[in-house]
Amino acid sequence: MNIPPIISAKSLGTMPQFALQHLGSRALDRAIERTGLPHRFIEARDGYIPEHMLAGFIDALSKATGEQSIGLCWAPYLTVEDYGAWGAYVLSAPDLGQALKRAQSVMPFHSSSDRTSFGIDGDLASYGYHFVLPQHGAYPNIAYSALGVVLSIFRHYLGSGWSPTRIRCDFARPSDADDAEATFGCPISWNSQGLEILFPRELLSRRRLTEGAVVVTVEDIARERMSGPPGSFSDIVADLLKLQLETDRISVDHAARALDMGVRTLQRRLRDENMSFRQLSNHVVMGRALELLRSGTLSVGMIATELGYNSPNNFSRAFRDWYGVKPTEYGAIKRAGQAR
Repeated sequence: MNIPPIISAKSLGTMPQFALQHLGSRALDRAIERTGLPHRFIEARDGYIPEHMLAGFIDALSKATGEQSIGLCWAPYLTVEDYGAWGAYVLSAPDLGQALKRAQSVMPFHSSSDRTSFGIDGDLASYGYHFVLPQHGAYPNIAYSALGVVLSIFRHYLGSGWSPTRIRCDFARPSDADDAEATFGCPISWNSQGLEILFPRELLSRRRLTEGAVVVTVEDIARERMSGPPGSFSDIVADLLKLQLETDRISVDHAARALDMGVRTLQRRLRDENMSFRQLSNHVVMGRALELLRSGTLSVGMIATELGYNSPNNFSRAFRDWYGVKPTEYGAIKRAGQAR
C-alpha cells in the first residue's frame, strides 16, 4: 500500500533561520503555528515529516510575509552542508560527477518519493529534481529552494560564482521571471517537462576546490537517519502524534490535515494495518510518559499536565492499565534497579 510522501526534516535547511533574521519572529511563529511544527523540531530538524507539511510550512511563510516568491529570497543561502551526514557524504566525493551520482543514490534516505535524474546530451549534461507534490500551491517556491540546494553541490566544486548554462522549470512563467534569472544567474525555460539544471558536460570531472574532506559513508547516513523514512502508515502517523504532543494535544483532525487526507481515510488506512487512532495515540502518549518518568526530573503531577490529563489520578489510572503498575511504582522499581 502506498504511504504518504515523507521527507527528512533536515530539508528545512536554513529556511527557519532565514525567516527569523530577515522576516522577523512574528512571521516565523505564525508559520510554525499554522503548520503544527514545534519550535524544538524546527531547530533540531531531526526525523521525518510529511512532504505536505514541508510544503505547508513554506506556503505559510510566504503568506505570513506577503513574499510570493520567498524561495528566491533564500535559494542562494540553502546548501546540502545543512543536511548532516547526507550532505557531507555527497560533498566528500572527489569530483562533481561522483557527487551528483552520490546525491542520486542516497535520495531514499532523504525522501521516500522525491528523486533526481542525471542525463547527458552531446556537450551538455542535465541534473533534475522531481518533487512528489508539483500540484501544491507552494511548488514554485519549493522548486526554487531545491534549485538552490542542488546548485550548492555544483559550487562546492566550481566556485561560489558559478552559474549553469540554463535552468528548466516545470511551471508557468511567473511575473518575477527576471528576478528568478538574476537569482540563479542564467536563462530559465518555463513550462518545461521537469525541473533541471543544464551545464557543460566537461565539468563533471572537476575536482573539489579543497582537499582533506572528512570521509563519510552511506552507513553514517543510515545511523543518523535511522535507516530512512518510516516504512508504514502507522509509523508516519505515530511520528506526527509525537510532534503534536510537543505543540498542543493529539488531534485526529490535525494529523489528517498534515497528511492531506480526510479523517475517515486516515482511520481506514490505520485499520488496514490493524491499528486504530485511539490505540496509536495511547501508544505514543504512554511511550512519552515512560520517557518522562525515566528522566527523573518531573513529578507524576507534572507529567500528567504535560501529557494533557485532567488530573494525576486519571494519568495514573491510564498508566497502570497500559503497563500494569502505577507511575509511582514504576519509579520505585527503576530506583531499586539503579541501586543494585
